[in-house]
Amino acid sequence: MSFMRRGPNTTLSRSYQTGCLRVRLPRRLESDRPCAVLINTSGGLAEGDRLSQHIAWETGSRGIVTTQAAEKVYRALADGCEIATKIDVAAHAEAEWLPQETILFDRARLRRDIQVVLGENASFLGVEAVVLGRTAMGERMREGMLSDSVRITRDGRLIYADRLRLDSAVEQLMARRAIGNGSCAMAVILYVAAKAGALLDPLRQALERAGGLVAASCWNGILAVRMLAPDGATLRRDLAAALAVLRSGRPLPRVWNC
Repeated sequence: MSFMRRGPNTTLSRSYQTGCLRVRLPRRLESDRPCAVLINTSGGLAEGDRLSQHIAWETGSRGIVTTQAAEKVYRALADGCEIATKIDVAAHAEAEWLPQETILFDRARLRRDIQVVLGENASFLGVEAVVLGRTAMGERMREGMLSDSVRITRDGRLIYADRLRLDSAVEQLMARRAIGNGSCAMAVILYVAAKAGALLDPLRQALERAGGLVAASCWNGILAVRMLAPDGATLRRDLAAALAVLRSGRPLPRVWNC
């Protein structure tokens, strides 16, 4: 799918969908930019499933992409499942990639890859959050695998790369102080924009009351926030506080409150 600029407004220029993945665009705008909602009609990911998402923001467009609900990844029989996301942001476009959390059940196995390509003066705000078992339901992810890769390029040059892999005894790994410090939920927020540096101090001030462990840093126009939390509810509150600063006070998409 792709967004395009039409006069002062942004709209979808094309959309192709097949399999379990669907996209809906609410008629009522909640802000000055459209919000596309991705829906996995299967209710979650199981052994052998693969989601492939290619989203583009054409020159000068502004749009939000989120998900209808938290994605669920169920117990794997062997290899698990994959999510591959390609994001293209053309010159002077403003992209917001705001999916809700991914919940991993015990013995789930997920490989996730995100590739972001930025044009001249394009901005990108992206969130990836993971919950290792629903603690409110008494669930824990004791074993399994998570392989997470993020790469961002601008004008053909790699400007950011990050790789995370948790394998086998995930709960024991997350209990280690230098890895997860006992946390069951985590997230990364990336904001790439010319004004990113100016938001670092306000962001740190907003996160002084965070319920989990948080850290924010900025270099070369890239603002990165890392979060650890004891549960998904705490993580979501901390995410909302950070995104309120990075989105200039604009409310999160309505589906985040459902």
